[in-house]
Amino acid sequence: MTDKLNILILHRMGDPRIWRSAVRDIEYSLPDYAPEHHYIVHNAALPLPEFVKEIDFHAIVLGPTFLCNRHHYALLDKTLKEYQFIKYSKAFKIAMPQDDYDGSAILEKWLIEWDVDLIYTVCPEHWDVLYPNLANKNKLRMGYTAYISGAMIERCTTPKPFELRKIDVSYRSKQSYLGSTRYIKGIIGNVFRSNIQKYDLVLDISTNPKDTIHGDQWLDFVEDSKFVLGSNSGSSLLDPKGVIRFKVNHYLSSHPGASFEDVKDHCFQREEGKWTFTAISPRNIEAALLETVQILTPGDYGGVMLPEEHYIPIEPNGSNMKDVEMMMMDKEKIKKIAKTCKETFLSIKELRYGFHADEIISEIYAGIKRKGLSETDTQLMNRYVKKYDQFKTKELALLWPTRRFQMNIERITKSLGKDTLSNMFRW
Repeated sequence: MTDKLNILILHRMGDPRIWRSAVRDIEYSLPDYAPEHHYIVHNAALPLPEFVKEIDFHAIVLGPTFLCNRHHYALLDKTLKEYQFIKYSKAFKIAMPQDDYDGSAILEKWLIEWDVDLIYTVCPEHWDVLYPNLANKNKLRMGYTAYISGAMIERCTTPKPFELRKIDVSYRSKQSYLGSTRYIKGIIGNVFRSNIQKYDLVLDISTNPKDTIHGDQWLDFVEDSKFVLGSNSGSSLLDPKGVIRFKVNHYLSSHPGASFEDVKDHCFQREEGKWTFTAISPRNIEAALLETVQILTPGDYGGVMLPEEHYIPIEPNGSNMKDVEMMMMDKEKIKKIAKTCKETFLSIKELRYGFHADEIISEIYAGIKRKGLSETDTQLMNRYVKKYDQFKTKELALLWPTRRFQMNIERITKSLGKDTLSNMFRW
């Protein structure tokens, strides 16, 4: 058995300037926490260099953002063609999807077609529903939407004192009509703002995409907040082939002012609530470690968080706002909640990136032993890695600036309209 593994990791995070720290960390968990191996980590938003297809990899990891290609038929078709070599590769293949309930049938078909060996699902329940053809084949493992890094633990050793934080209650989300679970996630900020009676609170609550906070600035934002709002991460809808998503988008395009009830009645009334898929979110972990007290709608939260012990419960319609206010004003209570929540998350070894990476590497070693994969030429792999590093240097210096320019032109064209542009450039 080889000591040094050759591993290909595929993600699709897009422009490096807007990567979210939590997403980047999960995509790069193996090179960050098992750096002794050979890695090629490719951003599939750009074409894959042909020479990469010639490499004998021990393992190929399909990251969460790469597997999001299933949500767009044209992009999925392009992906299946461009990365067809994976289908025939003898490498041990691992998939790490998120939001499994969206396009679950498309995802399962894809993973079966590529003969993926191991799947880390973030949904703790209903595996037989999400993966009916794979659930009984010992290919599924429990994963999480995010993990705790050593750097995060170090950062959160002494977070900003509660009384020095400038924001009383914060929240960022986007509005979605794909089931009640996601709809509540989009409106809970307005529910809180409309029902709170203590008017001297400093609120920073928004569902406007323009107010999205990227990178480390997000952690600064959470750390500067005494409380953060939230709701169950997941879905109350199972959309195996993306049909419900298509119906909702089509209905909203012709009925832009439609209410959630209207959308539900016309698009998924019979499917709403038939299944419930929830999980711990990255925000739950970040807030817990930064000792920001969470105000959450009641839910399972992966069996980790309990109301009044780990968070302040708020009803989706704000009907218990007086109780919420009383708990917010109870300094001893919120201090205890913050401490208990942080200690609970830190006590779960499965939520550590180091544990997660070690587990995957162990699975790879066991997998390549079963497959009978042999060692590869280390010097040859070093040359491949060096060649790919040169590609990445070009990517950052030339390819991404070119892509940004193209995207800006497309954005301007769309906003102004082709006729307007034609008139602008007439002589």
